[in-house]
Amino acid sequence: MARINLERRAAIGEAKRARTRAAILEAARACYAAPEPVSATVDAVTQAAGVAKGTFYLHFRDLPALEAELGETLIAELSERLEPARLAVDNPLTRMATAVTILLRDLAAAPAQARLAARAAVMLPDVAQAVQARLRGDLADAQADGLLAVGSVDLAVRIVVALVEQASSLFSTSRIDATAIPDIVRAVLRAMGCPPGDAANRTDEAALNADAFAQRTSAVAGAVSRIHQTNQVE
Repeated sequence: MARINLERRAAIGEAKRARTRAAILEAARACYAAPEPVSATVDAVTQAAGVAKGTFYLHFRDLPALEAELGETLIAELSERLEPARLAVDNPLTRMATAVTILLRDLAAAPAQARLAARAAVMLPDVAQAVQARLRGDLADAQADGLLAVGSVDLAVRIVVALVEQASSLFSTSRIDATAIPDIVRAVLRAMGCPPGDAANRTDEAALNADAFAQRTSAVAGAVSRIHQTNQVE
């Protein structure tokens, strides 16, 4: 009996530690997503999480360690959201436009997420590098297919990132809304050298791809919810 109680106590302790670690990560996320920029310091994070500094150091060696884990979380979220839709599109420029469309729609729907994305891209190098690596792959493919008018893939990456970061900043302060997304995507494609008509067509195709992906995601989420409800009834 004592052994069982010790196991249960250990499980309870582990669950508590996991909740505390999650709360610290969520507090760091909130600091980056705040309407007014909040310096992400150990003091700011622990205050937002409602924990002592000593508790913070039980979970993270220092602030860079926390930021590295937050970066990994954001990269995983981006990959889960964008990769299935990207990989379903063959043409590299349309693939890039589809990913940008989905990302911008998410940012337009959630200003706090837009603030987080804009600041993370600047302040969390791992996030910026992961996003740029995927983008660089699409643009390198476009260059190989003779679709990229910009001579340097690195320059093309910087142009796309700058436009998306600017859009994120504008979404975060509600200076633009989702109606601006097609204009932004067309601007990105035009900056890559697409003629106006081609840029417009690719923007429309990207929007249709994003719509289809959203419908599939919603259908899967609905199916999972129904299965969960059925299991609860049983």
